[in-house]
Amino acid sequence: MLPFRRPGGVHPVIIMNPSIRKTLIVVISFLCLGIMPGTNGCDKKRVFKETRSLMGTAVSVEISGISRSAAGPIMAEIWAEAERLEEIFSRYLAGSEVSRVNREASRKPVRVGEEMLSVLERSRQISRMTGGAFDITIAPLLKLWGFFPERKGRVPAPAEIKNALQRVDWRSVVIDRGERSVRLLRPGMEIDLGGLAKGYVVDRITALLIERGVESALVNAGGDIYCLGERPGGGEWRIGVEHPRKDGQVLEVLRLRDRAVASSGDYQNCFIRSRKRYSHIIDPRTGRPADSAVAETTVLAPNCLVADALATAVFVLGAGEGMELLNDDPEVEGIVVTEEEDDLKLYYSAGLMKN
Repeated sequence: MLPFRRPGGVHPVIIMNPSIRKTLIVVISFLCLGIMPGTNGCDKKRVFKETRSLMGTAVSVEISGISRSAAGPIMAEIWAEAERLEEIFSRYLAGSEVSRVNREASRKPVRVGEEMLSVLERSRQISRMTGGAFDITIAPLLKLWGFFPERKGRVPAPAEIKNALQRVDWRSVVIDRGERSVRLLRPGMEIDLGGLAKGYVVDRITALLIERGVESALVNAGGDIYCLGERPGGGEWRIGVEHPRKDGQVLEVLRLRDRAVASSGDYQNCFIRSRKRYSHIIDPRTGRPADSAVAETTVLAPNCLVADALATAVFVLGAGEGMELLNDDPEVEGIVVTEEEDDLKLYYSAGLMKN
């Protein structure tokens, strides 16, 4: 359905060089200031940017290399598509398709559309590939730990975790292609597509842009990004990897063209109790926030759905197993940032090491 290939691969360890941080921030700021509006017609430096709140996050689209008269209709079509997808995948909307699945599918099969079936099938593939480190049935644990919907963290008792784990198992999501339905086999099961739905939205918007002849664009849904073509003024898009412990600082700069990138971090949605940080990235196998010494993961892939899901899975698996997972496919690259004895270490994929 999308004009993208499947994901790809990664490996070694490098100690972060703190001296690069300030320089990278300056470079990124300079580049951003350098993307200035043009004059008339299809000036490649003319940038049209709009941002809206969708799927519980900010979604922004930047387009360049087209006329003002063409930009308006394309933007309108983009937001109509994004709102349509929100009606399918957002747990924040009571009438969405995923909310209906969560209300009814543990009692009976629920008929769903083609896009929901496709995303559920992709989630199964990724769950199988990651040994269950990625699992869309994580919803009961997210609620238990207070990460949804209010985002007020709490530390549950072991007995509560054990009980919630009985409703978590990606293999208990039954997809019936013939009936175009989904069934949740365990009472009280719920699915959460937050680990890949944003990526899917980015991919669909990018596909629409390509269909409309756009050659340069940046699509960003809460940090899930696709870089289409060249940036305004020429050259690769430059994306900064955020420092997980220092606001406004950058660890690394990625140069991307026709590539997706997504990150997961323990600082994005977390709470602290008794000096311990509890992240919203929960290990579906233990029922607890991932405890892998990973502070942040960044994954590059041919499409954003895969980048989004693998960033979560690698965070759960840790640097060792996570890099092994990424190394299995040469089309994926990544960076894993760990915090060990108050020091940060960056683990780079083989593909990034060559660049």
